[in-house]
Amino acid sequence: MNLGINIYRHTLTQLKVQDENLIMSEILCFLVEKKPAGRDVVFLLDGSESTRTGFPAMKDFVQRVVETLSVDDNKDRVSVVQYSRDPAVQFYLNTYTTKGEVLDTVRGLRHKGGRPLNTGAALQYLRDNVFTASAGSRRLDGVPQVLILLSGGRSFDSVDAPASALKHLGVLTFAIGTRSSEMRELQKIAHDPNHAMAVSEFTDLPTVQQQLQSSLETAVIDVSPESPTVLGMLTSESAFQL
Repeated sequence: MNLGINIYRHTLTQLKVQDENLIMSEILCFLVEKKPAGRDVVFLLDGSESTRTGFPAMKDFVQRVVETLSVDDNKDRVSVVQYSRDPAVQFYLNTYTTKGEVLDTVRGLRHKGGRPLNTGAALQYLRDNVFTASAGSRRLDGVPQVLILLSGGRSFDSVDAPASALKHLGVLTFAIGTRSSEMRELQKIAHDPNHAMAVSEFTDLPTVQQQLQSSLETAVIDVSPESPTVLGMLTSESAFQL
């Protein structure tokens, strides 16, 4: 009698292990199939009067970063917004589908001009109008959202609430400023204080490009969508109670 019970229990244990392996296999296949490819990258450029002479260097920097992205196969999408007193969208995430189109448009950008520099208002605008599905954002599909800010001075308005709103949205922000910028402000804007960088002039942007590239690749992994909570089933004995 005891032998029969032991065989029965052993059989149930084997079935439980098999079920766990089956579910794990199915979940891993799901994660591989659903893993988001690429990034949505938005450049926010300071187009105020103080950056007029540095604007060509800003455009060159954007072009160099775009060259490293995979736009042609739609893994990566790019948007550029220029701002001073008010933001002005140069193109949205879903405007262009090829790297050539993006690069051609960036080369042809004209300096916006104007004052004062309202970085806070620009950040809020991005949250409400650019990092949205209608503008081409794939945030709801789990695609990492990246913002690269180039600023040449201190903001006239507060950046606290808008920066916090972008972080809450899951946007990975890198803030790069010149010596006229305030590092403390850049650190508030950045997703992580270490993602705030400074250069003397915009012509020195190439010196931080590799740092940006390395941080971007590492950080995107850190903020990628978490695995489905169904994984918790595997640690719950109650899921296989017989």
